[in-house]
Amino acid sequence: MKNPKVQGRKESIISRELTLILIKEIDDVILKAVSISEVRLINDNELAKVYYSFIAFSNQTINQNIVQTHLEEKKNLIRKLLARKLEMRKVPDLSFVYDDSLDRANRIDQILADK
Repeated sequence: MKNPKVQGRKESIISRELTLILIKEIDDVILKAVSISEVRLINDNELAKVYYSFIAFSNQTINQNIVQTHLEEKKNLIRKLLARKLEMRKVPDLSFVYDDSLDRANRIDQILADK
């Protein structure tokens, strides 16, 4: 049986390290705009679902498909860099999922503002 405290700690560490990797170690301007909102470990730490969002700067024309493509292209490198930082026996495979909660919140605010 999984210990929720240990599970939460692992998820938090992976989230923090992924954020640092994207900001400091990956040489990709588009991935520097990515923000990790949550990490969930699944199947006894075999898979880490990484929920992300991004902020498009004024001089960039990026969308979710472009960001997802860049994340998928760099996934193996990101996992390799993550393995160097974690003290886990097995580093989970990464699955990047776009977190649309901010988009939904903005849509709700817009609907309320229109009334």
